[in-house]
Amino acid sequence: MTYKRTITFAIIGVLVVMALAIGLPFFSRPCENLLPNFALSQLALSAVAFFVVFVALVLTIFQFRKSMARPLIKVAFNEKGQQHTTLIYKNGKITAELLPLWLINKGNAVARYFQIDFIIPENIGKQSRYKPIARDNGRYIMPCTNDGAYTLFVNKPHLGPNISIAIDYKKCIQINEDSFEIKYRIYGDWAETQKGKLKVNINKS
Repeated sequence: MTYKRTITFAIIGVLVVMALAIGLPFFSRPCENLLPNFALSQLALSAVAFFVVFVALVLTIFQFRKSMARPLIKVAFNEKGQQHTTLIYKNGKITAELLPLWLINKGNAVARYFQIDFIIPENIGKQSRYKPIARDNGRYIMPCTNDGAYTLFVNKPHLGPNISIAIDYKKCIQINEDSFEIKYRIYGDWAETQKGKLKVNINKS
């Protein structure tokens, strides 16, 4: 039953009960004194008020549970949800690059319209002629939007964007660190911004 139909049936039920509560005491014993009938009517109205409060509470809980349903998107390097991988550099060249990422919905609602901003450190990032990549405080911001092209169902991994076009692999090998992190932010039609990060180890064997 939809929310609108539930409200409609609740309003009809309240009106019927109110009509019975007000009119039934007078029609049940019309020849007797009206004072007991008024008292009975007041008692019936109190019962109706309790019923109205109860229905309102049920509808509020129903709407609250509906509003709490939301996607929870996780970005990972594989279908299992791992958020770390290794970049292998051997014999003067890279033998393992960053593959397309997987998107996994761990929430309780499907997602179809959302945006993911990948935040890539300045020391490994680069511009791309294939996709607009912004600069913000020395970082490279690579936005990826899904405008209904596919639906991200719950616990059904989907092969998503490839961030390799925003990463300079030569810089990755030249840096002194043995790992780096790529943070991301996810925006959608839910309340808060979802955040996470990916870790990439560098193997210079």
